[in-house]
Amino acid sequence: MPTRNLQSVLYVDDDPDICQVVRTTLSLIGGLIVYTAGSGEAAIDLAHELRPDIILMDVMMPGLDGPSTFKRMRDSPLTVNIPVIFMTAKVMPEEIALLLELGAIGVIGKPFDSSRLCDELFALWKNARTKRSIVSAHVGRSQVQTQVVALSDSFLARARNDVGRLREMIERARLGEQSALKEVERVAHSIHGAGAMFGFPKVSASGGAIERLVAGAAACTGVPRESNVLKQLLECTTQLAHELDAATETASKDVGMFQV
Repeated sequence: MPTRNLQSVLYVDDDPDICQVVRTTLSLIGGLIVYTAGSGEAAIDLAHELRPDIILMDVMMPGLDGPSTFKRMRDSPLTVNIPVIFMTAKVMPEEIALLLELGAIGVIGKPFDSSRLCDELFALWKNARTKRSIVSAHVGRSQVQTQVVALSDSFLARARNDVGRLREMIERARLGEQSALKEVERVAHSIHGAGAMFGFPKVSASGGAIERLVAGAAACTGVPRESNVLKQLLECTTQLAHELDAATETASKDVGMFQV
């Protein structure tokens, strides 16, 4: 049976900004048809409907996470043979090994370099004993860079709105709503990953600090209303707001320099 060229990819991630970067990168540089899904459930439906050549999937997602989505796809005869590559910020050897043991053909670390994503994707496709065909053009890479700059501005605006949401959710947690902490973790995870990818390391670090605090609190049976964890979360959220203001100011100056 002849092998197929790689033509279509389904990217699965709950972060809309990262979805757009991947769509732009793989379509302009790789010449691929790119579909995106914002959840594991949506990915399963799209995989059955569209039968993409390959699936790129984030590991951490609310609801059905990446590994659970992968297992569901492996249970269906319509999607069992679609190769899957995981994308994750957790790139410790033991974690990568577990993902490969599930049956994934590879793992790509986050944050990823958008200019190299196509090369990594096609290399993994080729290593899975398939052929590939890709034409990379300089104009395509330039268009990707333009799109990434625009999307980074969108990310900063969205993250500033998220600061208010984080404070609201922390207050809900203080009043005893434990589910609010999971929402805090999800928002912080998104800021952590997207901030690093768009070149805002301090914003990313602040998001990561919030994410780690919530993960530590999850080991407790309950978070007291005056918990030190909640106090630290508020302090980290304030730090996040400061880093976003600084990043926004820097980004505005860079745009002004290019316009001179």
